[in-house]
Amino acid sequence: MGLWLPTFGRSLSTVTAAEPLALPRGHIPALDGIRGLAILLVTAYRFAGPHDAETPDWIMPLINFGNRGVDLFFVLSGFLITGILFEGKGSDGYFRNFYARRTLRIFPLYYITLLIVLLGLPLVGIGTSWLKMTDSDSNSLWIYGSNVLMSYRGQWQFGGLNHFWSLCVEEHFYLVWPLVIFACSRTTAMRVCVITIVASAGSRLAWLALGGNNVAAEVFTLFRLDALCAGAWIALAARGPGGLGALLPWARGTFVICGLLLLPLVVLGARLLTIPTTMFAFFFSSFILLAVASAKQGWLSFLGKSQLLLWLGRYSYGMYVYQNLLLYGLAGVFTAETIQQVTGSDLVGRLGFMLVMSLLTCGLAWLSWHAYEKRWLAWKHLFEAKRPSTARTAVAT
Repeated sequence: MGLWLPTFGRSLSTVTAAEPLALPRGHIPALDGIRGLAILLVTAYRFAGPHDAETPDWIMPLINFGNRGVDLFFVLSGFLITGILFEGKGSDGYFRNFYARRTLRIFPLYYITLLIVLLGLPLVGIGTSWLKMTDSDSNSLWIYGSNVLMSYRGQWQFGGLNHFWSLCVEEHFYLVWPLVIFACSRTTAMRVCVITIVASAGSRLAWLALGGNNVAAEVFTLFRLDALCAGAWIALAARGPGGLGALLPWARGTFVICGLLLLPLVVLGARLLTIPTTMFAFFFSSFILLAVASAKQGWLSFLGKSQLLLWLGRYSYGMYVYQNLLLYGLAGVFTAETIQQVTGSDLVGRLGFMLVMSLLTCGLAWLSWHAYEKRWLAWKHLFEAKRPSTARTAVAT
């Protein structure tokens, strides 16, 4: 008898060597659900508020776990982007199509937000003091460099725009990763992923051990590539000869082992020089594989069927961009304390504030998508990957 590990549904337990489970082609609803889960975690973390004397101790680990939604976003991005790049390798306009489609998805909302907040509001007499920015170094935001400046200063200096650091990390990854996939075979790219994961985690540990500031450990691009490359690795591995089925034993074991190791760390709030950050990268990577494998059956199939998660996944980018801005913008008139004073309960105040702010965020993200973002996405059809007439099969070794 071997070590029992959960199979999460019949679709996983019936996989055999004779009948390998292939990675689904095209759109995978479960991944939209995972994106929705990630923004749900971040939303809970963002709007839950700080710890105070009246806050029950058991609440804080749950609140802080929500911040790991960013790690889940990173792993998912690495998985999706690498899959797109690998499938498009050898097609006409490989670089043009990728960069154009990413630009249409990311830049319009990012830059309209900066234009309104940093230029538009001051023009109509509304300054940026409500953002709580510690200085005027906003120029770095325009070139996706705010995380670099934050790392150098060791400060969360952009207030209501602090959360843009993660968008900077992803953009840096998007700039370089197409070159790696284009230049390397599948197995070589997988080795690059492993080397990068080790370098990212190792340099982050060394930075902190040598007395480096904590902000850089959270936001500097090199220190956060382990999650992105973990997602990239599973995307490449799942496209190998054994397909997705060959990865399932690893995914089950990693999910259980990392989950058991992380549970006490989450409960205790232990940082351990950010070692849990890399462990979460592996945990979420295995979670994504298991979710894709059980997309139609099994416990994790709800990810692709939950209308709430699918809805949140669709509008997750706008929700992420607007959350912190709403939090800072309304701080003078509406906070969790506003509800706490009426109800006399810290818990009710937190939950009520989370609900109201979440609804506001969802509404703003919905409006943004339909009135603005999807207008840009309508141009994506001009940049579809097209294979040459003598199409070649992507090398799987």
